[in-house]
Amino acid sequence: LPGFSLANAWQPARGVSGDYLAAFKLDDTRAALCVADVAGKGFPAALLMSNLQAALRSFASESISPSELCEKLNQLMCGNTPLRKFITCFYSELNIATRKLTFTNAGHNPPMLVRRDGECVRLEEGGRVIGAFCDSTFTQQEIQLYEGDKLLLFTDGVTEARNADGEEFGEQRLQECLRSHGGRNAAELRTLILNEVTEFCDSNFDDDATLMILIAN
Repeated sequence: LPGFSLANAWQPARGVSGDYLAAFKLDDTRAALCVADVAGKGFPAALLMSNLQAALRSFASESISPSELCEKLNQLMCGNTPLRKFITCFYSELNIATRKLTFTNAGHNPPMLVRRDGECVRLEEGGRVIGAFCDSTFTQQEIQLYEGDKLLLFTDGVTEARNADGEEFGEQRLQECLRSHGGRNAAELRTLILNEVTEFCDSNFDDDATLMILIAN
């Protein structure tokens, strides 16, 4: 992605994971960035996520908007999702030339966009979770990225990692990680954040933990 640095990390709680992340080109100027999470973990969650992953890669193209894609995913997954199971999903389209990000958030932890001045914008626009409500519709939003902006996509296994006292790592600590490591590229920042979370929970992850970092250079 010319003009950007991108890195990700994945820490399963068990041998397999119900988390999903992807970054792939749609055409010469646009790329898709996605992170998703099945309620639950282990093999059943991984099987359900494999269905979503296959459908998402089939639907995703330069001609479908993020909100339309989430509606198609929801309609398909409603017939394939067991009772009391659902999927949260954040799907976005990055225009590399204009540095504009168009996104839909289907019930997922709102990604954090930390500006150069330290302001943190949460990317919440979208709708309900995937696979639970067949009549769901989704909205989308476009946001401009500027040099020095840091975008973090993550699953709740990161923020809900607990220390020996039962305290969660939390979103405030995650924001401070993004603010305090200025000048780092995406790979360096990814490693620093994952190391801080791992140290906090003493490597005992109760849930799958996934993160993706995009930095505008």
